[in-house]
Amino acid sequence: MRAMVLAAGRGERLRPLTDTLPKPMIPVGPKPVLETIIENFADQGFVNLYLCLNYKGEVIRGHFGDGRRLGVNITYLQEDRRLGTAGALSLLPQRPTEPVIVMNGDLLTKVDFVRLLNFHQQQGFVATMAMREHQQQVPYGVLKIGDGYVVNELVEKPVERYYVNAGIYILDPHTLDVVPEQKFYDMPTLFNTLMAQGERVGGFPLRDYWVDIGRVEDLERASAEFSEMFG
Repeated sequence: MRAMVLAAGRGERLRPLTDTLPKPMIPVGPKPVLETIIENFADQGFVNLYLCLNYKGEVIRGHFGDGRRLGVNITYLQEDRRLGTAGALSLLPQRPTEPVIVMNGDLLTKVDFVRLLNFHQQQGFVATMAMREHQQQVPYGVLKIGDGYVVNELVEKPVERYYVNAGIYILDPHTLDVVPEQKFYDMPTLFNTLMAQGERVGGFPLRDYWVDIGRVEDLERASAEFSEMFG
C-alpha cells in the first residue's frame, strides 16, 4: 500500500519564509515538517511513498533523496502546473491495487494511519476524509426566528461546533477514474462527484494531535508544541 504526500504548494501566507523554501520544508522543531510526516509513515509501516512536487521541488529532492536515510522508498511526481489536491493523482505511474492514503504536506500530526485505514474498510467507504472538530464562538446574541419573525429563542454568544476537512484522505483505486488527466482538480470536487454518483463516502473523526502550519500563528503554535508532542 502506498501513500502520497502533496508537497507542491507555494505557501503564500507564510512569506517571506517560503521565498526560499517550499512550505513542507519549513522547520518545525529541529526538522522540516515534511520529515516528521515521513517519519510518522515509516514508524507505522508505510514505507512506499509518493511525493508530489512543484514549487522549489529541487529543495525537497535534495534533502530526502530516495528516502533510504529515513527507511522509506520515495518516488517523486513532478507537476508542471498546479493540479490541486486531487489532480496530482493523475500523475501516478499506474493505478493502485489497494487504497491509497493522500495527505497534505503541511500538517504536523500524530494521526494513526492504521486506525484510519481500518475505519475506512470497516465502514465500507470508497473514499474517507479525516475531519477535525472546530468550534467558533459567535460574538453576538443569536436570534432563532420562527414564522412571522417571531423570536423563538435568544442565545447569547453561542459556540458553534462543526467538522472541517483535515487534509488526510483514503481513496479506493476505482475512485481515481474520476480524476481528469493532469488538470486542476481538488478533493472537495472529487468527494462531491463521488457522492453525486451514489458512492459511499465518509468522514473519520480525527482526535489525534493535528496542526495545519499554513498560517504564521499556527506555525508558531506547532513549533512551541513540537518537543512536547514529538520529543
